[in-house]
Amino acid sequence: MYIETERLYLIPLTLDEMKRALQSKTQLANDLGFQLFSEELDEKMTQVYEAKIDKMEKDQENYLFYTFWQLVLKDEKIIIGEVGFKGLGVEEGQLEVGFGTEERFRNKGYMTEALTELTKWAFFQEKVKIKKITALTLSDNIPSQKVLEKAGLLLSHEESGKLYWHVNKK
Repeated sequence: MYIETERLYLIPLTLDEMKRALQSKTQLANDLGFQLFSEELDEKMTQVYEAKIDKMEKDQENYLFYTFWQLVLKDEKIIIGEVGFKGLGVEEGQLEVGFGTEERFRNKGYMTEALTELTKWAFFQEKVKIKKITALTLSDNIPSQKVLEKAGLLLSHEESGKLYWHVNKK
C-alpha cells in the first residue's frame, strides 16, 4: 500500500520496518529498494520512532495512523523525508500530523505535495472517521508554516510561541 503523487511515492513503514529503522535506516532503505539521503536517526528521532512503535504494537490494525510515511522521489528513488500522524485516540475524529524534509530538498514543494495527498487519504478512510487534521509549529518555523498553509491547513491560534493549525473534512 502506498500513495502516489506527481513526483513522489509515500510509502508507509510497517511495524517491522519501523523497528529495523532503529537499527539502520540506511539498510532499511536499501532493503526497500531506495537510497537514503539522510543520516541515521539521532537521539530525538530514535525516541520518536520508539514511541510510534509502541503505539503501533498496541493498535496494529490502524498502524497507518501511527507510522512514518517515507517520501520517495519517483525518478531518483531517494527517500527525502517523512510525514506521519501522531496516532488515533487523542480526540475522536482528529489526527495530528508531523513532518520533516531533508534540507537539500526543502523549498521545492515536496512536503506540500505529500501532506496534501496524505490529508486527502486520511479523510477518505471509511473505517476510521477523521473529521479534522491538526498540526503544531513553532512561531519562528516559517518553512513549516508555509507547507501547512499551502496544504490547506488554517492557522487556529498562537500560544506560548507555538502556532496551532487545522483543516476540517469538507
